[in-house]
Amino acid sequence: MDKTIVALVPDLIFATKIASTARSLGVEVATVRTLDQLTERLSSNHDALVLIDLEAPDLDPIHAIELCKQSEHQPRTIAFGSHVRTDLLGAARRAGADEVLARSGFVGRLPSMLQSVSSGGAS
Repeated sequence: MDKTIVALVPDLIFATKIASTARSLGVEVATVRTLDQLTERLSSNHDALVLIDLEAPDLDPIHAIELCKQSEHQPRTIAFGSHVRTDLLGAARRAGADEVLARSGFVGRLPSMLQSVSSGGAS
C-alpha cells in the first residue's frame, strides 16, 4: 500500500482542518479516532507519518506513540498539544515521538509536514 499519513485526532473540527489542508495539497490522510483503529492501521499499512493529538480525551496518546515505535514499520510520529501542558509534551518526548510541537507550531508547519511526506522527504 502507498505511504500515507495517519492522524489520531478524535476532535472532528481539528481532524477536518488536517484533512482539508491535506486535500488542498493532494496528500492522503487517514483519520483514526481510537487506539484500536490505530493498531489496525499500523499492522496493515506502511504509513510514513502518524500525527497524534496529545489532548485527545478518552485516549492514551503516550501509549499511541509507543504503539508506533513498536510497530514493524515504525512511522515517523509527530505529537502535538497545548503549550501549557509541558508535562504532556515532555512525556511524548520520553515515549519516543520524533517531534513534539505546541498546537500553534503544529498548525503553522502542517502544510510543510504534509508536503514532505508526499514528496518522499522528511520534515
